[in-house]
Amino acid sequence: MKIIVAQDGSGQYTSLQAAVDALPEEPSAGQHLILVRKGIYRERVIVNRDHVRILGEDPEETVLTWSSYALEMHPDGTERTTFRSWTLMINADDVEVENLCIRNDAGDGRTVGQAVAVYAAGDRGIWRNCRMIAHQDTLYCGPLRIPDVVADLGARQGRAEQVPLVQDGHLSRSRQYFENCYIQGDVDFIFGSYTCWFESCTLFMDERGGWYTAANTHAGQPFGFVFHRCRLTGSCPEGQAFLGRPWRAGSATLFLDCEMDARVAPEGFTDWDETRIITGRYGEWKTRGARADLSLRNPREKRLTDAEAERITPDAVLGGSDGWRPPAAI
Repeated sequence: MKIIVAQDGSGQYTSLQAAVDALPEEPSAGQHLILVRKGIYRERVIVNRDHVRILGEDPEETVLTWSSYALEMHPDGTERTTFRSWTLMINADDVEVENLCIRNDAGDGRTVGQAVAVYAAGDRGIWRNCRMIAHQDTLYCGPLRIPDVVADLGARQGRAEQVPLVQDGHLSRSRQYFENCYIQGDVDFIFGSYTCWFESCTLFMDERGGWYTAANTHAGQPFGFVFHRCRLTGSCPEGQAFLGRPWRAGSATLFLDCEMDARVAPEGFTDWDETRIITGRYGEWKTRGARADLSLRNPREKRLTDAEAERITPDAVLGGSDGWRPPAAI
């Protein structure tokens, strides 16, 4: 099934959510394709159908944006919270998103709190040539929080994993793959418990500074976030962009063959608190650029050998029990 979304009325729909809702509810033997023409689509979108490819016309000019935020008040006087602040939620399996800009334009986290652009809750998700832009907590890769997030979804509830508390949820099976993506934010702006591979992505830290990552990896998972041949930069002062901190004890984050400029802090990773500390599941290999000198790094982080790094491949990280391998770009 192929659907075209265009704001000028030249497609079947003018809204991405309307196009998703038009897809069959039952899993398809093939992949559904949604083509999104250039334009600014101001809407929150839930993708709850499996085997869907969303293809934007241009990653700079095909923009999905919204402005929900954690401190926003509901009519009953309760706050929206982080996990209900997203612009785009994927709560289905085998969904591909390409050439799309996803923004949360609520503003600075010091005023509005967390404001998520992408909530990637499904398994075997693929993101190529996408732009994800927000401030605090831009990209979340993890399960649906119940009951609040699930209640928000209503009839659009998909098949993603569910946990009462995402910060200490169960062992996760789900995986996400990112390629040639631009991800911008501050303060833990890539976070969650899923196993994720980032290939040739740009991580841009906003002026506020903070941590590029806050992994929440279950101790039973062999891998958490893996960044390969990525570029780390930003607009914050030099030394104010930290590689990451563990949201949960035992979390895991690796940077392999990445380029880091002077905005990256010389110490690299930091502890979250006295119990959530850096371990050998945090590490680097062949770091390039202004922060290639690892002499001031957190002493507990791992310096991988060539042999160790060569064994960390997309197949090893993402394969899982089904041997998943993200297909080559079309």
